[in-house]
Amino acid sequence: LYGSYSYTSLANFQTGTYNTFGQAFGKVDWFQTNPNLGWFIQDEWRVRTDLTLNAGIRHDVSWLAAGIQTRNGNFSPRIGLAYAPGNHRTVIRLGFGQYYDRIPLRAVANALRGAGTDYKSITLQRTQTGAPGFPNKLASFPTGTLFNLATIDSHIENAYGLQANLQIERELAQNTSVSVAYLYLRGVHIVMQRNLNVPTVTAAQDPVNLGRPNPNFANITQYSGQGDSYYNGMTLSFQRRALKGAMARVSYTLSRAIDNTGNFFFSSPQTNFNLRDDRGLSDNDQRHRLTVSGQVTVAGFQLSPIFNYGSAYPFNIVTGGQTIQTTAARPAGIGRNTGVGFNSASLDVRLSRQLKVTERFKMEWIAESFNTLNRTNLQFPNNTFGTGTVPLPAFGTATAASDPRQIQLGLRLLF
Repeated sequence: LYGSYSYTSLANFQTGTYNTFGQAFGKVDWFQTNPNLGWFIQDEWRVRTDLTLNAGIRHDVSWLAAGIQTRNGNFSPRIGLAYAPGNHRTVIRLGFGQYYDRIPLRAVANALRGAGTDYKSITLQRTQTGAPGFPNKLASFPTGTLFNLATIDSHIENAYGLQANLQIERELAQNTSVSVAYLYLRGVHIVMQRNLNVPTVTAAQDPVNLGRPNPNFANITQYSGQGDSYYNGMTLSFQRRALKGAMARVSYTLSRAIDNTGNFFFSSPQTNFNLRDDRGLSDNDQRHRLTVSGQVTVAGFQLSPIFNYGSAYPFNIVTGGQTIQTTAARPAGIGRNTGVGFNSASLDVRLSRQLKVTERFKMEWIAESFNTLNRTNLQFPNNTFGTGTVPLPAFGTATAASDPRQIQLGLRLLF
């Protein structure tokens, strides 16, 4: 296969001074099937005029490539209850459900390709023995060169989620209500990747293969379902449904999310054999979330504003170097996702009006504004603290920002 060169600067590219060279050898096309079968039974029972029960069960079966055993007992129950005592102005809702996910085909494909039999890849530094000169490539895989393997747990479990919620809603007046709700989410067997052949010493101590448990290979990546997550959230809501051309809704959520694996596709732990070191706030943990929306209709014009506020997401603080296991290193004593990013706020507004053209046709004029107040919402803080006791100057500064104010006009033909 064709190789690829990477460069650290444009000047190095112009002189052919590359940083690394990568090339793959062997089979390039792969074919796999993933049949899935699912069925469910569900029923609803109105016990009394003020009490309704519903229950169901779902069963999912999935077949993967040969050698990967999957469970066939993925039964997931669901149950719900709605109770409106007394004058029915208060409604209590309860629910619980289990939900299975599929084994990601990307993990299966990576394991099939990375088994080391039909496909191999190599990455060489420019100064490394056997590295080609630009623009050449290797004729064959270098003899004696160690290569990476990728495997998948032969008894991998399907990831599943457990969800439970409780909501109490109270009608205050006609078309006006308030509610409080609690939501619990538990993620089990989330697929992550670990290096089973991590180095145990430095190159100076063992220049051959860094004291790896299996000296015949470099890294051995295994995909397995060892990730887990927890979410607890409380939501307060006020809602005024359409009445005399006006409606409004206010919703506030206080929540916390914890896990031991990141949102990045098959993230890796810092310490491959101690997953508790990576237990911390989830990448999408947002402690506070406020949404205010409404709609007003006057003289044929419809105004629809929506305001969103979100507190900061956490971020992972790193030194900029790597651990001996080639994972991103955190400063000593610093847990995962202990950095605090930036909060965000945005006001979007939509103004529209319909005009009758004929008996069958209507024209709707639309004007929309996003981030109307043109607030600078910073994103992606620089997470490199450095290796010293004092952070680098750029640490914690924003590396991007969301869109500024945007205005768009539209025209719709209705018939």
